[in-house]
Amino acid sequence: MDKSKILVLYPDPAGIDKVIATANTQNSKNGPFDAAVFLGLSIPETAPETVPEIPIYFFGAEGDSLEDIGPNFTCVRKQWAIVRLQSGVTMGFWNQKAKKEASQEAHETLEDEETLQKEEAQFRDVDILFTHHWARAVGATQQLMLVGNKKVDSVVQATRPRYHFAVGSETGRFYEHGLFAWSKSRTCRFVSLGRQNSAQRWFYAFSIDKIAGVESAVAENPFRQVKKAEEEEMGKRPRAEPEQRMTENGSMAKRPRIAPSSCFFCLSNPKFEAHMVVSVGEHSYLTIAKGPLPRPHKTLNMTGHAIIIPIAHEATIDPSSKAFQEMEDFQRRLATAFSAHAMATVFFDIARPENVHYHMQMVPIPLSADFAASLAEKTRDNDKFERNQRLVFKEYAGADLTSILQTGRYVRFIVYKGEEPVHYVAPLEGEKSLDLQFPRRVLAHVLHVPKRIYWDKCRQTKAQETQECETYKSFFEQY
Repeated sequence: MDKSKILVLYPDPAGIDKVIATANTQNSKNGPFDAAVFLGLSIPETAPETVPEIPIYFFGAEGDSLEDIGPNFTCVRKQWAIVRLQSGVTMGFWNQKAKKEASQEAHETLEDEETLQKEEAQFRDVDILFTHHWARAVGATQQLMLVGNKKVDSVVQATRPRYHFAVGSETGRFYEHGLFAWSKSRTCRFVSLGRQNSAQRWFYAFSIDKIAGVESAVAENPFRQVKKAEEEEMGKRPRAEPEQRMTENGSMAKRPRIAPSSCFFCLSNPKFEAHMVVSVGEHSYLTIAKGPLPRPHKTLNMTGHAIIIPIAHEATIDPSSKAFQEMEDFQRRLATAFSAHAMATVFFDIARPENVHYHMQMVPIPLSADFAASLAEKTRDNDKFERNQRLVFKEYAGADLTSILQTGRYVRFIVYKGEEPVHYVAPLEGEKSLDLQFPRRVLAHVLHVPKRIYWDKCRQTKAQETQECETYKSFFEQY
């Protein structure tokens, strides 16, 4: 036998037995399947009550083996693993859980990279590759930055799979990339699945021969697209440009690489200003703002300007992450707190891969304020300057913004005034020059404080910051 039938699923981890029963049914109706693979990083590592009729593989926590949790239920604990089916078809697994999380990419040592290259070489020309994240090169074709992992690009190019399966995030996303070529005799098909109960396709069945047939590619190789774009960009810029970026005034300057120990938002920074922290969660924390935009509110005796910051040192945030969900909880609680004092709240963030540490700011405004009018006026002002990236805001109310947020490049305002928050989002283009003070310009217009746009002109003394933080804690604790 030289052909294998494979079933790939992205199950809800809360109902594994039902999913196994579904796989058994599919095996009876449309099989027999040689193997099934459960994608995702949250599959319970316990023996299921329902016995699988076909071998099922899934990613598990760190280890150096493939462990049989139960009959036909195998946990892939190794960072790299390969399974050879009776037909000779090879399935390769790159297990993100078994080594470092994506957030730790920047801290890998040279030794880690050398080990990775040696292991990749062992998996050359694997038939089917399974990872959690997409390759960033594929994500870039869909303008999705947060579903990708740079290391996956390296893995995919080294293994040259004929099929590559991933999910990209906890919620997943169904996407099938056009067939592209590695060589004249080898092609690749990338498939991403949505998670069960997400209203997207969450399973995929296919047949594969050990001997690859020659298929006509219908799409350009995304990895070559990236390389070509980089070469074209390097041809246009001075050789030193990889270390440079455009500053706010349009001049070129070196972009610093800031480690957590030097980041003002990281708790591990020895100089972290703990006297400004209002509340700490499991994945994020709330702090008052340095150089607050509003003047102190007379009845509240504080400015109200706050910042919600994820604890992880990341430039952008995944909308399916626990940190994002916890930050949304902070948003709702803050909105409720200020609503009780007859005030609306405006949250804003700028997401870009060039950022040092993602964060979201919040400023309370009067209920009578016309935020939309101020946004429109300041957007027109912004567009008058040729060096500024043009901002086109769209208004969303009660809509799912996951696909927009996963691009990892946007300016966003969230206004809590009525029952449902209203989102205003403008996508960003590449690394074009951006006025980073734009959100403060908008809110300075709303509050009629044009001289308070720049935070460093609104500094408070440490004693004032400490007093503001203590007042904020008392104000917020009941919410």
